[in-house]
Amino acid sequence: MTMSTRRDFILSAAAVSAGCVERGTKAPTSTGGAVKLRQPAGGQSWQYVKHDVFTGAIVDTQTNRVSSVGQAIEIEIRSEKTVGTPIKYPSWGAPWWHKYLGRDPSAGPLPNEIQKPWGMVLVDPHWAELQVYKTPIPLWPSELRPGWSTTVDTYYMIPGSEETMPWQLTMRALRWESVTVPAGHFTALHYYNLIDFRFTNVSERTAALRQENIWFAPEIGRWVKRESYGSFRDDVGTEVTEDSYRWELLSWT
Repeated sequence: MTMSTRRDFILSAAAVSAGCVERGTKAPTSTGGAVKLRQPAGGQSWQYVKHDVFTGAIVDTQTNRVSSVGQAIEIEIRSEKTVGTPIKYPSWGAPWWHKYLGRDPSAGPLPNEIQKPWGMVLVDPHWAELQVYKTPIPLWPSELRPGWSTTVDTYYMIPGSEETMPWQLTMRALRWESVTVPAGHFTALHYYNLIDFRFTNVSERTAALRQENIWFAPEIGRWVKRESYGSFRDDVGTEVTEDSYRWELLSWT
């Protein structure tokens, strides 16, 4: 992957930051002592407010709703600012690809998020461009405990292109924290993502890295707070900062 030295430095800095915290919030537990994770069911929903980190301005309000639970879990994403724009989906993928992506969105909704199984995402509309992965990647730690980590290498595609591009995710669970957002107070597992990837070959952007801090609340089956930021180098070596956003939970059902 690109810029391994830069990537390793960022991971080391994150580890040091996590080590500076001596103690956190006690983990939520079920009767048996393990963390209880809410399972998906049709109609579950989460509403988020999206802020621009640099200006603090609210740029969108989004509602995520479970619309189908089966071999795959579909989550509808509806944005207040979205306009109806036809999306050309790439042909790459197994039969489920065509089943779930062979339709254009109507005005209002974004493309669906597809998980297969719960907690592993195949189609992710979270980014500026729809990301479709060759193999599913974790949305949250598969073991809900501080210290858990994994690195996943796969490829992704975007609508309108048949090009496959590398995507490496390193995820580290840091600690349990008490988090207050507009929806209320939660005990959440704070984890950190470092994404090392490549833009399309026709892009002038190189050495791309994205970082996320996410607070996942097992009781609601989704995050209550999420911060994303990143950078890349252009073709002349200048480092450019991407837009940075923060999502906070407004309500859930």
